[in-house]
Amino acid sequence: MTAHQPEALIASILERCPLVGLGEIHWCPQVMMAITTLLESPVLEEIFDDIVVEFGSARHQAWLDCYIRGDEVGEAGLDAVWQDTLYFLLWSPPVYAEFFRRIRAVNLKRAPQQRVRVVLAEPAIDWETLDGKGFGRWHEAREQAYVELIEREVLDRGRRAILIFGLRHLTHDSLPGAPHAPLAERLGRRHPGMIELIHPYHAQKGVFSGDYPLPDVRHNGLIVAAAFDASNGPAMIDHIWCLGVLERRIVLPDVLFTDTARLATVVARLQQLGEEHLMRARNMMTASQQALFDACLMRHVDGTPKGPSA
Repeated sequence: MTAHQPEALIASILERCPLVGLGEIHWCPQVMMAITTLLESPVLEEIFDDIVVEFGSARHQAWLDCYIRGDEVGEAGLDAVWQDTLYFLLWSPPVYAEFFRRIRAVNLKRAPQQRVRVVLAEPAIDWETLDGKGFGRWHEAREQAYVELIEREVLDRGRRAILIFGLRHLTHDSLPGAPHAPLAERLGRRHPGMIELIHPYHAQKGVFSGDYPLPDVRHNGLIVAAAFDASNGPAMIDHIWCLGVLERRIVLPDVLFTDTARLATVVARLQQLGEEHLMRARNMMTASQQALFDACLMRHVDGTPKGPSA
C-alpha cells in the first residue's frame, strides 16, 4: 500500500478538485493539533485559499476576517467565535482557539495576497432567544446550511478549501442510523467529484468498525488509501491518516468553572435549553467541576443576576 506525506497528498488532491475534507475527532486534541500543524506547513502555501471550520459562528465572520489576516484587533473577540455556536461546550478545549491564533501567525509571515481565510460554517444564532426547540431546529438545518455556505464562499468564487468538520459530517454516504444526510454527501450530490475525504484512524469513531485492521505502524504520520473492499465504512471516505494511538477523553477545561462570568453564561444558556441539556453537560464534568456548576445553578434558580450576556 502506498503511503503519502499529508502535504503532498493534499496538494495533489487540490490539483484535481477544489475541496479536501479533513475529519476531526471531538475530545481528541491530538487530531486537532495534527491538523493545525499540517496546515501551517510552508509546503501548502498558496495550495489552498480557505479553511472552513465547524467550530465557529458566522455571526463573528467579519471580526475573524480582520483577526486572521493580521489586523490589530487584539484577542478580545476570539472566545465569542466558538462560544456563540450551538455546541459551545464541545469547542471549549483550548486547541480550537489555538488553531485561530496559529493560522493568524502563519498569515503574518506571508504576503497579503498569499494569506488564507478561515470561514466560520455555523449559521449565526441568537443566544438571547434560543430555547430547546430552537436548538433542535438549528441542529436539523445545519448540514444544508454548511453546504450553502461552502458553495457561496468557496465554490462560487473559484477558490480551494480545506474543510475541518467532525467525522460524521465528512462521509460520502450516511452512516447507519444517521437521521440526516451529512455535509459531504450533500456536496457530492450537487457537485460530483469536487471533494475528497481524509479521516484520522480511530477504531471506535467514525467509519471504522471494531474489526477493521490496524494501520501499519510504519505508516504513522502518513496517509494511505481507504480500503474500498472493506465490508463496513471506509468506502465512505477516500484516505486514512495514520496518527498512531489516539486518546479520546471527554473532559471540560477547568477555566469554564474558575472564571465566574463564563460559568454564569454557561449555566444561563443550559437553563434556556432545558433539563436534558443541563444533565448532558453535567455528565461531562469532574466532581469538583460539578460542585462549582451546581452552586452557580442554585444562584440562578434563586433568581440572582445571570452575569454578563452571552
